[in-house]
Amino acid sequence: MPASDPGLRRVSVHAGAAVADLALPAAVPVAVLIPSIVDILEGRGVDGPADPEARRYRLCRPGTPALDASATLAQNDIRDGAVLVLTESPTRPPVLRHDDAAEAVSATLETARPGSHARRDRTNRLAGAVAASLLTGIGALALTRNTLSTSVSGAAASAGAVALLGAMVAHRAYRDATAGLALSVIATAFAAVAGFSAVPGAPGIPNVLLAATAAAVASVLAMRVSGCGAVTLTAIACVALVIAGAALVGVLTAAPPHAVGSVAALASLGLIGVAARMSIALTGLSPRPASAAEPETADRLAGKAIRADSWLAGLLAAFSSSAAVGAIATVLAGAPRLSCIAFGALTGALLLLRARSVDAGKAPALVIAGIAVTATTFGVAALRMPEHGAWITALAATLAAAAIYLGFAAISLSPVARRGVEVLERLALVAMAPLTCWVCGLYGAVRGLSLT
Repeated sequence: MPASDPGLRRVSVHAGAAVADLALPAAVPVAVLIPSIVDILEGRGVDGPADPEARRYRLCRPGTPALDASATLAQNDIRDGAVLVLTESPTRPPVLRHDDAAEAVSATLETARPGSHARRDRTNRLAGAVAASLLTGIGALALTRNTLSTSVSGAAASAGAVALLGAMVAHRAYRDATAGLALSVIATAFAAVAGFSAVPGAPGIPNVLLAATAAAVASVLAMRVSGCGAVTLTAIACVALVIAGAALVGVLTAAPPHAVGSVAALASLGLIGVAARMSIALTGLSPRPASAAEPETADRLAGKAIRADSWLAGLLAAFSSSAAVGAIATVLAGAPRLSCIAFGALTGALLLLRARSVDAGKAPALVIAGIAVTATTFGVAALRMPEHGAWITALAATLAAAAIYLGFAAISLSPVARRGVEVLERLALVAMAPLTCWVCGLYGAVRGLSLT
């Protein structure tokens, strides 16, 4: 055997008072070599453990951390003539000394905040995705104004197809879920623009119908093609379907926009209450007869529970968003009617009250929707009813102060107070039905029938 065989490492292994000079293969993982080394050292006077309890051995250089057990000697940079120590406990790493104070500060901060680089990279990707989505939204709004041009629909459809292809490549090839989701949302936005601009004539409810239908189809297709963003894309698809249904009703009945929006918001608020049961039914968690089939295994039941939670998050985000869109459309199209202003305020309050009954991961969608509706209602009321501007401003400031106090103080409500809030939420939900009839003008129509 030649003295310079690159496949072997001639090392000296110490364990307590015993020492062994060994020729170890350089391409075998350290974890595989340790049992043979222990056997050799036990034959040279090292006492083995008296009890049959399993022991964990480690190899290390003197004064350095343990070698990576999954790597080979060559990968651990072990050369001929190296001295190794076999221990039963991890060796305390040596105290690092830095010649540069800035390097020491950087190492200390990295140790105090592990994973900061990964979080920074994730934050940068998220910021880029949000910026791209916002710029796409601004571009989409600009394109929808140029409905007289016949090239807008084709250009938007082409851009959506390119974004959809990019979403597939980003997640399937590069495993970047953030980029895949952002490109999927961008593709959905361009599909909506293409549908909106494809209808000839002045913009109206038919444009909204085709845009919502195209967005629903694009979001479902993006979810299947990219394989990521199931919760977000499910929410977008459900919102688009609700808007498409409301627009279809508006096209068939020629109802005013504020009436269509109020009915859509009322239906969405009702669907929020049954979202949990819908998620259970969609994932097959509904109770079955005992004689129907064998009981579910633990793994399948856990998988269904995870899918049900994802469905619930998507449905809550979808129905809260569609309720917000319907209420905002009602306020914008119906102001300064008192019924429309009251409808927007009550819808925002209901969304905020509903947020307290869901977990922390699903509450932001309801909170954001409620704040958007409430802010729009106060803004439109202040613009359309300037004679009451002082009262509206005072009420908005009071509600903002109350929200800040309740949010930062984190008051713990008593059971009686919690029950009172639940009763208030139920009463507000019951009041939505007659208020919707008022917005739609049903009471005036019945009064005009002259049934007496």
